[in-house]
This record gives sequence, C-alpha cells and structure tokens, in this order.
Amino acid sequence: MITVTEIYHLIQKEGFFERVFQADHDWDTLLDKRDEAEFDTRWTSSCEALRSIDSSESQLIADIRERAFKETFRLTQHPELAVYVSDDLGLIASAADHQFDSAFIQQLWNIYLKGSFPTTIND
Repeated sequence: MITVTEIYHLIQKEGFFERVFQADHDWDTLLDKRDEAEFDTRWTSSCEALRSIDSSESQLIADIRERAFKETFRLTQHPELAVYVSDDLGLIASAADHQFDSAFIQQLWNIYLKGSFPTTIND
C-alpha cells in the first residue's frame, strides 16, 4: 500500500498534473459526470467512512491538497475543478494514512496515475 509520503513525492514530480490536464476538456461537463449518483455516492461514502475513523488532517495531507489545488488551477484556470482534485487527493492521502483499503479509492488513484481525471469508476 502506498504511503502519504510517497503520494506527496509523486505529485511533486514535474509532469504529474500536466499529464492529467494536458488536454483541453469541457471541465464543466466532466464535473457534471462526477455529480451523477453512482460516482458521487461512492465518493461520499468513502469520505464518510474515513472521517468516522479520524476526521483530523495531518499537515502532509493538507500540503497535498494545497499542491493539488494550486497546480490544477494553474493549468486549467478552473477553481471548481481545482477543488475536486484537491478533495480527491486528500481522500486518497487520508486512505493511505489510515491504511484504509478501498477499491474505489484505489481506482481513483490509479486513474490519476494514468494521467486522467476520474469521472467514472468501473467495478
């Protein structure tokens, strides 16, 4: 299982966010896809499960979230998208920090690692 420190170092590498946001997409449409019931329910239930374990956030997770927001905004100039990415990486880092095993969160992370913005998760 990946650690929070490994996540931090991976997102610091040049090109991590550029790969995800290199294409010019209609970000509003992609964000709407994420708001559909299936994705939103799985994301929210994963977040709630983690918060039930521990609702605090380490400084390293806060740094990951901040980096995600700033880099996404720098590349896209889309503040709402930047919030989603920050929340995603915060969720992923929190799962790693608590050694929380979740297929959904692992798939979310894998999509970012492949250089894409997650809008659907396949079972």
